[in-house]
Amino acid sequence: MTRNEAEVRSQKVEELRSLGIEPYPSQSYRRSHTTQEVSAIFTKPEKELQDGETDPEELSIRLCGRITSKRDSGSIGFIDLTDATGKLQLKIEKKLVQGDPGLSFKQIKKLLDIGDFIGAEGIACRTNRGELSLQVRELTVISKATIPFPDLYYGVENPETRRRYREMDLAGNPDSLKCFAARSSIIKTVRSYLYGEGFDEIETPVLQAIYGGAAARPFVTHHNALDVDLYLRIAPELFLKRAICGGFERVFELGRVFRNEGVDSTHNPEFTSLEVYQAYADYFGILGVVEEVICTAAASLLGDKTDIEYQGDTISLKRQYDHSGKYPTFAGLHWQVKTMVEVVKEETGLDFETLDLEQGIQEAEKLGLTLSDLEKQSAGYLLYAVFDKVVVPTLVQPTFVIDFPVEVSPLAKGHRSKPGFVERFELFIHGTEYANGFSELNDPKEQQKRFEQQRSQKDAGDDEAHPMDEDFIQALSLGMPNCGGMGIGIDRLAMLLTNTQSIRDVILFPTMRPIQDS
Repeated sequence: MTRNEAEVRSQKVEELRSLGIEPYPSQSYRRSHTTQEVSAIFTKPEKELQDGETDPEELSIRLCGRITSKRDSGSIGFIDLTDATGKLQLKIEKKLVQGDPGLSFKQIKKLLDIGDFIGAEGIACRTNRGELSLQVRELTVISKATIPFPDLYYGVENPETRRRYREMDLAGNPDSLKCFAARSSIIKTVRSYLYGEGFDEIETPVLQAIYGGAAARPFVTHHNALDVDLYLRIAPELFLKRAICGGFERVFELGRVFRNEGVDSTHNPEFTSLEVYQAYADYFGILGVVEEVICTAAASLLGDKTDIEYQGDTISLKRQYDHSGKYPTFAGLHWQVKTMVEVVKEETGLDFETLDLEQGIQEAEKLGLTLSDLEKQSAGYLLYAVFDKVVVPTLVQPTFVIDFPVEVSPLAKGHRSKPGFVERFELFIHGTEYANGFSELNDPKEQQKRFEQQRSQKDAGDDEAHPMDEDFIQALSLGMPNCGGMGIGIDRLAMLLTNTQSIRDVILFPTMRPIQDS
């Protein structure tokens, strides 16, 4: 019976040990350079090597990384060593690699495989074919891989496998590794920007006795010692605003939130959210912070480029609209800003400034919409339903939609001049929501009234209605200055800036259905 590759690799582990070579050594490996640093050194004009030449200065170089290609040719072997910065060829000659210390040429040839981690010491050279390489003098095994390594040409193609076994995806798909490195860069840039603007990063509870800050169903868990049910947070909002009540003026939190909802291309039950709150600001002030965060993150990856490709469309991140004529305090150039009533009228012809509820329902149904009892309950619910179902998919270029109905915005301050509306915005790009924010409601009596209205909605069957939070009411009663707040989905931002279609391909280990035992 032919042994499979995993069995052969496992046998090599035992053979290494029988030779007194530990395939998983404890001691650290001291690297002197990365592969990228070696390439940078020997592409300088004064260091450039000719074909067939070795480094005349014999600079000792110690590299470590993973074998991603291995080729044997008589008394010479070649290995591609890949680390986090790039790849470099190792040139291994039988006459130079004797073993003790390290592996012998024969042991390298017989006992090492693609996927193994190794350390190599030597000097730079350029092969007769012109490839910059490391002329190896000593090679050490760092970790032996015992299952087959993904094919580097085809990668891991099955999406289910890529998401469930992300380590294989990263190892076999360089583009996937770049995507997650870009995500890391986005997060570092966002934090750096906010620190530079004087925001304090604070931490709020993940386990909460009362969930709040968003319209979503929570995950429930039980604390055995206290014998109480707790909820995984659906948003950190209320605790961040309590910090503003206590005296902080600029705060943010970047972390995981959890919503017990379905999984699709833009939703994962566990995702990363950025929430930002700024005292003495309104929704126009915090809207500008949203633009700055996204544009700064984009610049960190794309430089000065403002036109980006996303799923076949060109998205312009250039801020080119002057809204100061309509909104005098909103100076400078920005993305498009329109009220919800305006975008609904432009797309459907329905004017919610003049329609009464009965007329609105009839006109909405003529558009082919199937409306729930809740959506027929008031003009505000109806307006939002038409906007969400008809208008949102048409918003391709960055557009802030402002002035939402009060019915769907229990935490936002009432509009300064439009009864029935609140000072809230959402940012849409390519038919998807990317940010949500508002002038924060800071009147404790009005907030309590809103919570009571939400409780009535919950009793009427709205599973995502906001619960009453007496502690938050008390915090507002202590006093909170006028405040602008916003939230950005970091995963969706990573999707946009890396041109990735599914949220599960920018979350390193997304939620997956468990594999059922056969």
